[in-house]
Amino acid sequence: MKILDVGCGGGLLTEPGGSLFITTINKTQLSYALGIVFSEQIAGIVPKGTHTWEKFVSPETLESILESNGLSVQTVVGMLYNPFSGYWHWTENTSLNYVAHAVKSRVQEHPMSAEFVLKRETEELQATACTNPAVHEELKK
Repeated sequence: MKILDVGCGGGLLTEPGGSLFITTINKTQLSYALGIVFSEQIAGIVPKGTHTWEKFVSPETLESILESNGLSVQTVVGMLYNPFSGYWHWTENTSLNYVAHAVKSRVQEHPMSAEFVLKRETEELQATACTNPAVHEELKK
């Protein structure tokens, strides 16, 4: 998944009050286990290589990207897929999939790119990996 360049995406919202909706996968151990290990490698629900762990993004990181680009996050709600019924359901739990609704709040003179925010998050994870062997092993995958 390529994160929308909110600097450009925010430009699509020409008037304050315009809405942007984003659905994505949270960056958690559970989403890694179910989104990649189970759905790709065990069950074969989606083709192998469909998901890239490094591109998963937490609601906090997404909120930071949106707000730094002149959008105000209104709602973050979890989504849960039921493979037996084939339907998606809303949930309070955002540990797997979630949707964020943001509204253009102001003009941003110097937007912060999604790549910059994700690079900063990756650097923080790598710093954590130096002190936590389990995280270090996860990042090597």
